[in-house]
Amino acid sequence: MVSTRFPFEPVPRGEVSPGVEAGHWYDLVQRDWKVIRWFVEEEMGLEFRPSPLRDLCDKYQAVDRDAPAPALEELDRDTASFGLHITTSYGRLAWAVRALYGADAVEQIHASFVRDELLGADTKQRSAEYALPAGVGTMMLAARLTQAGAGRVTIHGSGVAGHDIRWITRSSDLVLVERKDRSYDAGLRDSPEKRVRRVQDEVRNSKIPTDAGACRILSVGFQHLVTATQTPAWDRLYGRGLKPFKQSRERKRLPHFVLVEHLGFPSDPGAGSSKGIRPPRPVCCLA
Repeated sequence: MVSTRFPFEPVPRGEVSPGVEAGHWYDLVQRDWKVIRWFVEEEMGLEFRPSPLRDLCDKYQAVDRDAPAPALEELDRDTASFGLHITTSYGRLAWAVRALYGADAVEQIHASFVRDELLGADTKQRSAEYALPAGVGTMMLAARLTQAGAGRVTIHGSGVAGHDIRWITRSSDLVLVERKDRSYDAGLRDSPEKRVRRVQDEVRNSKIPTDAGACRILSVGFQHLVTATQTPAWDRLYGRGLKPFKQSRERKRLPHFVLVEHLGFPSDPGAGSSKGIRPPRPVCCLA
């Protein structure tokens, strides 16, 4: 079902990840700005406030269509990496809005989620050098679920504890999802072992409601590159870290599934050369 009131072209049905679109980059980012503004101001009835998302929107509004873009290899690695992550967050948010509203898949999105997350930052540390919009991972996951399995979603805000997404599938199954994203700035100093421990902590501390018949999913996101060839090793690493929970006495209250998502680029610190890179699709590791 395609919404008759959504004023933009929807994402093609079944597309579960943003692809490379035809057209001039300027036209695409201006369209995305209109989508984001419609969502925040018209659909949610909120005002943009100073935030990483607002800062990037302002820059895109002021940019010259014919302004030359510097090659990534001309930038220092930290600048290139953060630039790719924040511009990708902008595009992913617009894609998620188009996927959710274009398919009429939204039951409700709480205003507090948009105000506190999307119009906030992914870190509360004032000393942080880098900050991304928070909540984009939640929007993306909700959009992917409905693109893959139809149905409708509610995205909760600060007034609901234990889960962020309530998804009623096409077959009327109930899925409750808690999304936890590692902040970009803090994640720059993470080791593989620290990421595994973070996933373990999120599982241990999860409080997803144990509604009768509901499937419980915990999703943990990192702003860190995992290539296709590295994915099997990371799967094993997370699998070993989660194994103790399978025999836990508290298993009945723990998530049924844990989804660990890595979104990164070759320009990220420790990821090798950035020469000639193209933004890859995010890599998902299931454990």
